[in-house]
Amino acid sequence: HLKEGDAIWYSPDQDFGLKQGIMAPFFGVPAATVTAHRRLLKISKAVAVPLYFYRHGDVQDPKYHILIEPAVDNMPSEDEVDDATRVNKIIENQLRIAPTQYMWFHRRFKTRPEGYEEIY
Repeated sequence: HLKEGDAIWYSPDQDFGLKQGIMAPFFGVPAATVTAHRRLLKISKAVAVPLYFYRHGDVQDPKYHILIEPAVDNMPSEDEVDDATRVNKIIENQLRIAPTQYMWFHRRFKTRPEGYEEIY
């Protein structure tokens, strides 16, 4: 779909282990960060546009916001660690808007670097 000019939504904040990604800081904690978005961008010549959905208002009358940010410059770059770190920083900044709405129950830190204790 990307090659045809269509848009897709891709969530790069999942921990699929290091076969699917690399370690990059997420809120200062090393986290397995997928790198598939880099390959998708390379083969399709698409641009990465950060997108964030969040709820605002009370339970009886919620409002939903969609934050569409400017395209990320130089993505993908030649440095996959830098790209993963930049993506995680974008997600961190978005989560600061409504931190309680993030899927914290997803085991974001289940893959641990050597020498780090298990969290879960």
